Amino acid sequence: MYSHLKCSEESCNYFVFNDSNKCLKHIDNRDDQIEKISSKLQQEEMIRNWNLSTIVLNSIELKDKMIIVSNFSNSTFKNIDFSGSHILFSLFEYSTFINCKFNDTTIKYTIFAGSTFLNCNFIDSNIVNSNFNGVKADDSSFNDSDLYYSTFISSTLSNITFVECNLKKTDFYKSKRQNVSFKYSNYEEAFFNRDR
Repeated sequence: MYSHLKCSEESCNYFVFNDSNKCLKHIDNRDDQIEKISSKLQQEEMIRNWNLSTIVLNSIELKDKMIIVSNFSNSTFKNIDFSGSHILFSLFEYSTFINCKFNDTTIKYTIFAGSTFLNCNFIDSNIVNSNFNGVKADDSSFNDSDLYYSTFISSTLSNITFVECNLKKTDFYKSKRQNVSFKYSNYEEAFFNRDR
């Protein structure tokens, strides 16, 4: 598992970056490091035990990757294609995703809590037991996906489609939904309140 050591920079609560005593936010030559990391991310088939908190990634392809037990919290992803990837036991909390694709992905036991999604697609994906609590999502699609036991508690969802999804035990308690479609999905097996 990635290191749980805190950054040596005073008052910083982020975890240290791989092979460093500082987090990516405080590391020397941050832009050069991000460029190297972006290149390495695209070359590696398996991304395991990496700590890349606060990274900013733009217009790179991360298709067909195995991302396992890695930390991408408080990061920004723009125009990133994760299609065909397997994302397991990883952290993406409080991150921002703009124009990203997660089509035909497997996402299990992963945390996106507090993140923002704008114009993102999770089409034909297997998203099981993952945490989207408190997310803000706009103009995005989860169509044809299995969301079994995933949670969207206290999330804000606008212009979102969950068409032909498995929503069994998916939890939308206290979520705010505007123009959200559950067409052809088993939404009656989802939780929208605590009466059950």
